[in-house]
Amino acid sequence: MNKPEPYKKSMNGTKNKSLKEYLDILLEKSRSGTVLSVKEILEILSGKGRLLILVLLSLPFCLPIPIPGLSVPFGLVIAFIGLRWAFGKRIWLPKCILLKTISSKTIQKIVRKALYLLDKMKRYMYPRSRGLSKNAVLRTFNGLLIFLLGAFLALPLPIPLTNFVAAWAILLISLGLLQEDFVFVFIGYLFFF
Repeated sequence: MNKPEPYKKSMNGTKNKSLKEYLDILLEKSRSGTVLSVKEILEILSGKGRLLILVLLSLPFCLPIPIPGLSVPFGLVIAFIGLRWAFGKRIWLPKCILLKTISSKTIQKIVRKALYLLDKMKRYMYPRSRGLSKNAVLRTFNGLLIFLLGAFLALPLPIPLTNFVAAWAILLISLGLLQEDFVFVFIGYLFFF
């Protein structure tokens, strides 16, 4: 079985930008009318992709009513991403997923909604600790924490609100790291404990 080429860590000239700037670049690329592959989108997001994946995977469990059947597979994927992240590895995705294309219309719709949400949240969430995601010790700690939360999410526990608390911890830590806001990361730690 052939291993897919890992996507590049970053595109030229897009290092150290905020999430809004990365999304603006993605929106600009999609305006040309061409379809983008998952690999190209991950290259544009330049390392922020894994955190966005964590946000998207945790959102279905942020409601108090659990969604049956999703916690085990989503939890395992979150745990896998957390473990890879803790050891400084990129997310490995099969070639068939990396080569999937998304229409420019779909990308524009998603990016516009994400930019709208970021605009609404900027009052509360903004960079308060630059370099937060680059610290090796914190990266390992956060990766292991995400791994534990993902594994906890994957456990089929009959206890109410267990998925809810784990999902919110994952969501807050991921959002805090995306925006380099340690306050949100710390609130995520509180949810974990």
